[in-house]
Amino acid sequence: MLHRVCASINRRALQHNLAVARAHAHTTKKGGKLLAVIKANAYGHGLVPVAEALEAADMYGVTDIHEAERLRAAGTHKDILILQGLISIDDVARVGAGGFQVVIHRLQDLQWLESEFDRKPPRQPLTFWLKLQSGMGRLGIAPSEYAACYRALEAKPWAGTVIMMTHLANASLPDSALNNTQLQCFRQIEASLRDLAPATSIPSSSGLLLDIETHSTWVRPGIMLYGSSPFGWSDVGRRREKFGLQAVMTLQARLISIENFATGHNIGYNSQFVCPKPMRIGIASIGYADGYPSHTPNGAPVEICGKRSCTVGRVSMDMLTVDLSEIPEAQLGDAVTLWGDTVSIDEVAAHTGVISYNLTCSISARVPFLYN
Repeated sequence: MLHRVCASINRRALQHNLAVARAHAHTTKKGGKLLAVIKANAYGHGLVPVAEALEAADMYGVTDIHEAERLRAAGTHKDILILQGLISIDDVARVGAGGFQVVIHRLQDLQWLESEFDRKPPRQPLTFWLKLQSGMGRLGIAPSEYAACYRALEAKPWAGTVIMMTHLANASLPDSALNNTQLQCFRQIEASLRDLAPATSIPSSSGLLLDIETHSTWVRPGIMLYGSSPFGWSDVGRRREKFGLQAVMTLQARLISIENFATGHNIGYNSQFVCPKPMRIGIASIGYADGYPSHTPNGAPVEICGKRSCTVGRVSMDMLTVDLSEIPEAQLGDAVTLWGDTVSIDEVAAHTGVISYNLTCSISARVPFLYN
């Protein structure tokens, strides 16, 4: 199926990783219900096919009303949470019509809901996730205003369940003191609402896998579902294989040229790489127009003919160069694996100075996807 470049998505690996997330939530008592985060086109893997593969999840989390409506139009009857909340007041009626759940993170959101639903309530009460700004420094209701907002929203006749949620800023940094600071903030406000017994949601992938107390009603795994560790590549004890995660995306291209170059010969634009010895160089049919990072330095890992090698020279729009000096059996047409089972996307991300989320979300529309 590989012509020039192809991204293969392993549905069974998605299902396996979902099972890992659920088992981890249960065995560590982090939570009982699982929201599969498939926002941003399922981290670049394809919204609808990923949702279909993750049918065993309790509900889905998407970016905005457009992704929610797209999922519903594709036939899913599962609950859907809009994670980025209301972008405009026009979203309110669409949330009500679709029966979607939505994150509320601004006082303005409450005003918008009241202006629409006090006048024309949805057919059934909706579930809202009220976000606490516990220290992330991004979205959420301030701690000083949170309890009053929660009680006001919970009292509305068009509001069913109101879920108390927050997001940990440094859960991928196990030793960060901010983790406990945020959890203490959350627990204090939760205690002030004890009479309402709020459902809660704290951990995403890192909080779920990290050995800290993040017990809540709901867990929200994201990146781990796609076979990537939320922790840095340098944290050897927390790489994906340590958690039993399987690679979901395999990105491959073809060798379209093979040449021998003498010592001192430059390879590609701006002489980013100069041969330190006689070298056998291959050209792979993938470049930054396909989503492979243009800023990748020399030495990014690849696999050819079952052997590891690396990139050399600057990434071009449609091509990149690889070292074939130690792979004499490599021939024109052979597959070059940029990441997958044998080349961890986390290692590639570390080498390029980005995170794995960035790599998968950056695959361009011209790359065909194969679901197996």
